[in-house]
Amino acid sequence: MVLSNFDIILMKGILIIIVVVIGFFIFTRTRTFAKGASGKKMSFNKKTKPFSAEIALYKSSRLNPANIEMVVTNTGSREIDLHAPVMIFKRWFTKRKFRVLKVEHSEIYPILLERDKTYVLDISLDQLYETVPELQLACRMSVEMKDLGGKSYKSKTIRLKWF
Repeated sequence: MVLSNFDIILMKGILIIIVVVIGFFIFTRTRTFAKGASGKKMSFNKKTKPFSAEIALYKSSRLNPANIEMVVTNTGSREIDLHAPVMIFKRWFTKRKFRVLKVEHSEIYPILLERDKTYVLDISLDQLYETVPELQLACRMSVEMKDLGGKSYKSKTIRLKWF
């Protein structure tokens, strides 16, 4: 019995499909045994943590912004208490840190954020520049907040100016 090239290619294809299907079943079965009877199915969804927050900074203009808008969102599955934000101004290898103590003459920190709620704070950089003139030299800025447990949440660094 002589097999043609088409028969050999067809047999190779069927063999590859069988190996892939068997490998998939073995992989999912071992995951189920490793996780136990209540093992979760394979999914690519983002896993929610009980305590998690996300901080985003938005500039009023592209270069030399006068105002920065800080948006804090509770992305966890429970409510979270956050201490006052610490603004970090960076220039080359130096850092200056400032803690926001009051907002419009009232102490609101630590702040309680419920699940999927956001907190918005407008930061006027001109007010900081008048108090500490050397901050005008800072090129970058970020914000860090800590919860009552000590875990810190940081924003991405934004560029205030190029030099």
